Amino acid sequence: MSKINFDVRDNYEYLQELSYEKKNLNTNPIVLQPKRNNGDWLKQSTKIDHSTINENITLIVEKKISLYKYGIKLHCPDFTEKPYFRFDSDGPAHRNKTELPLSEQKITTPHFNTYDEKGQEFAYKSDALKNEKDAKAIVENLDFGISHFFQETNIKTKGKQEFPEIKVLSYTPSVCFMFF
Repeated sequence: MSKINFDVRDNYEYLQELSYEKKNLNTNPIVLQPKRNNGDWLKQSTKIDHSTINENITLIVEKKISLYKYGIKLHCPDFTEKPYFRFDSDGPAHRNKTELPLSEQKITTPHFNTYDEKGQEFAYKSDALKNEKDAKAIVENLDFGISHFFQETNIKTKGKQEFPEIKVLSYTPSVCFMFF
């Protein structure tokens, strides 16, 4: 069994509402910037407005500079310490430590992560992620990934676009020169 998230276990309906009720993103484009504590990653956090809940909800987008690896998360720190819903594009397969049959416990990336009614974190694949061709396209293109995440979590953008544009802040990695 996995570690129990008591915030989720005790307020599972609230988690469902946070995750799947209509939400709006007011920021477009989302501009990724170098992550402060890890120069191999880009990151941006932006506010999400929920249609029925007045909480501080944040969308977090992180992308590894040199690879297809990226993650998208929803976080509501007043509800629970860890992000309550996330997408992982890449990484090792892992086991869902829930009461699923053993044959259904192993889950490969890409996948979504959330919690069940007992507060146990688990990973799952949407229908699109079960389709090898669709999953490959989502993994290789952050725009497809953010679009799929927005569909799964019922997030809309202001205006006509269905999902935000993702841009990377142009920067030059810091280089240290030593002269003798």
